[in-house]
Amino acid sequence: MAMNFKIFQDKELVSIYMADIIRKQVHNNPTSVIGLELNEELDWTYRKFVGESKQHPADFSQIYIVGINRDGDREVFEKLDIPDDQLKLDGSADTMKKVLDDKDQANLTVLSIGANKNLGYTESGDNDQLFDSRELMLVATGSDKAEAIRSLYDAVENHDDDFGKVKQHRMVTVVMDKEAAAQLDQDIVEYYTSEFA
Repeated sequence: MAMNFKIFQDKELVSIYMADIIRKQVHNNPTSVIGLELNEELDWTYRKFVGESKQHPADFSQIYIVGINRDGDREVFEKLDIPDDQLKLDGSADTMKKVLDDKDQANLTVLSIGANKNLGYTESGDNDQLFDSRELMLVATGSDKAEAIRSLYDAVENHDDDFGKVKQHRMVTVVMDKEAAAQLDQDIVEYYTSEFA
């Protein structure tokens, strides 16, 4: 297991950090397949990512961005110079499967942890293809996510539920604010608290 936690003071710092992670993925591997969950919690992260990409131009000509679900602001990605056939924002598991049939696996997948402990597709869909990403980033902000974060921390590796599968992943980072970390033991919170500016 290679699960890492990063705890920031607030949602804005979580968004800044996550935007930087996505931007670095594009810069470091301009042929990446990036799966991004589309929901309101992550909208601010994606706006920051697009803004940073305008300030620090990158080559998007071979990047694939594949949306997961469709509850967020999809239009923000249209401001990037990604070819239309590589910007897949319908949010369906089938679309991700078609991209991965050609590209093998996603390089980076960003998912939001729901208050109801859900991960990945909210409708029918194969979360295993998401969990097969080379790098998996899970994001949780707000006190309503605290119980879910505690459940993830306590999850049994190799168990058949999504949290158990995530614990088996070779490279997963859980990024959260202090409110989402509220049910973790204080020594854990202190150990994983990060400063980022």
